[in-house]
Amino acid sequence: MPFCPHCGKAMEMGSVFCPHCGKEIAPFVIDPSNEMIIEEEFRAFIGEKADYYLNKFRFFWDKGTTSFAVTWNWSAFFLGFIWMLYRKMYLWALVAFLIALTPISFPLAMIGWGIIGNYLYFLHARNKIIENRSRQGTTPIALSLSDLGGVNRWVWYIGFIFFLFLLFIVVLGFFIFFHFINYTFLGNPQSIEI
Repeated sequence: MPFCPHCGKAMEMGSVFCPHCGKEIAPFVIDPSNEMIIEEEFRAFIGEKADYYLNKFRFFWDKGTTSFAVTWNWSAFFLGFIWMLYRKMYLWALVAFLIALTPISFPLAMIGWGIIGNYLYFLHARNKIIENRSRQGTTPIALSLSDLGGVNRWVWYIGFIFFLFLLFIVVLGFFIFFHFINYTFLGNPQSIEI
């Protein structure tokens, strides 16, 4: 059952006006097949970058059905699990972190996150909005969506620490590699007998 985006009360599917508050329901519906989620709800959930993500979200629904479409997200490509933490997708962040620990699959995972990042965020936002509606009573939905969605600003500190850690690992790797080369080829000369 859909809920009014203005007052949060239940209403009949396909209603043009809310029977409780009388306000007009916006005609732009992002996912009409499951629940009536309007653009303002996604805007409230996403926050500052709503225009960017709404343009990407339009690729994921067609004629009343939700389906995957290939899009690209540079933040998901470069930052992976840090971007997911920033966007409050905690389970996907854990998966991306565990994949990042395996160096062989990490480059392929980066490309994968770039391709499916927007779709994962669309599903996350859609599910959180629907879940939030089921818990709402008479309070306006838009107020709690901004708290439920948005971003974690503290993640940038974690990202900076993670970047320093990776930089340390790379520098340490080069140091060990050059020390090995120096010891093997230059520091241990072989005696040649004539």
